[in-house]
Amino acid sequence: MPDEVAIAARYLGLNENEFIEKYCTEHIYDGTRTLSPAMKNGGSSCIFLNRDKECSIHEVKPFECKKVYGCGANYRHKRLREMISKNWKK
Repeated sequence: MPDEVAIAARYLGLNENEFIEKYCTEHIYDGTRTLSPAMKNGGSSCIFLNRDKECSIHEVKPFECKKVYGCGANYRHKRLREMISKNWKK
């Protein structure tokens, strides 16, 4: 969700732009720009998963991850992403 960017960035000691550039993937849904956690090296593992397959930002993990165990592939959660997109439009 839009307000989660600042929280996660602060948690990692980054500004919002640095966080977005380093850790996010942009999606366009219904003409609205949304962000989600990037995948490692173009693969299917969430960028926040550590070597032990644990979330490295668990304390501040995004709504998407809390809701659907967001480590799954991007195509799996279309309805959730559409709902999230509505929040980015606000």
